[in-house]
Amino acid sequence: MKETPQLTIQPHTRPQVLLLGNGMNRVYGGASWAGLLQKINRTPFTPEEVKAIPLPMQAVLLSEDHVDESLKELRQELTRCELHPWLDGQLKKLLSMPFDCILTPNFTYELECAADPDFLNGKSRYRKYQRHTPAVRRAEKRFMLHTYYSLPTQGGEVPLFHIHGEARKPDSVILGHYFYGNLLFCYDDYLTRRAPNRRYPMAGDPKGLPVMSWLDYFILGDVYCLGFGYDTAEMDLWWLLCRKKREISAHGDLYFIEPDRKSAVTKIALLRAYNAKHLSLDMAELKPEDYQGFYEKAIREIGRMVNERR
Repeated sequence: MKETPQLTIQPHTRPQVLLLGNGMNRVYGGASWAGLLQKINRTPFTPEEVKAIPLPMQAVLLSEDHVDESLKELRQELTRCELHPWLDGQLKKLLSMPFDCILTPNFTYELECAADPDFLNGKSRYRKYQRHTPAVRRAEKRFMLHTYYSLPTQGGEVPLFHIHGEARKPDSVILGHYFYGNLLFCYDDYLTRRAPNRRYPMAGDPKGLPVMSWLDYFILGDVYCLGFGYDTAEMDLWWLLCRKKREISAHGDLYFIEPDRKSAVTKIALLRAYNAKHLSLDMAELKPEDYQGFYEKAIREIGRMVNERR
């Protein structure tokens, strides 16, 4: 694997971090959670009938607890570089911004394909971009806290972490309480060692803080949450948001960017209780055809905020 310069967080700075969910994929009818559930369904139930169950457990039920096998069957479909022109254009705008890091819970490769349309061509082309921090000796097969892709951008390169695994390695995909629980243990173990007593070692080295995991970026940075609904079933990211609030060293904020929907009032109140900031962009309930304009406005606002903080 290609040697990579050490990722660092410079003294007295807040890393600028994008947390990108699946929302933009759905604007033009792309991949959706309901669509994935239908494809892995081995039961007489429909995705609509299991909506009351937390999202990760829906996949467990419908696949009869064979999520990894179901994803292996879909691997060829999930590892294609076929982007809608609108989505490709918006992702390229995001990649042109001076982020220090990009995080995604998606296990498909839209961002990689926007950076390089040939990313998935050939069995090993992805290796050109795959990296890992010094915390591990090789790329992880599961619980990918330290493994990332270094994507080319106008300003150089940006690390992209698939925080819940990736389709190329179905065993790495985090679905179901068992794997969420194990992942959460990894978070707690890493942060207990990395930042004892909830304090990162920010002082001392004028060269900056070496990054050992994407958790460093999440805790210390300004995180712009776009196209990710922050569903209450995502227990690992709620735990991390609470841990971010409790960090004693200087750290950034999480900006939750979503229209001001009536159905999300309690979730937004909970996010604010954890010190997250809700940006509605002065847009309320939207019709499906309005979301393209919402994301375009959101991307402009993110670009403005990121550039102001550089």
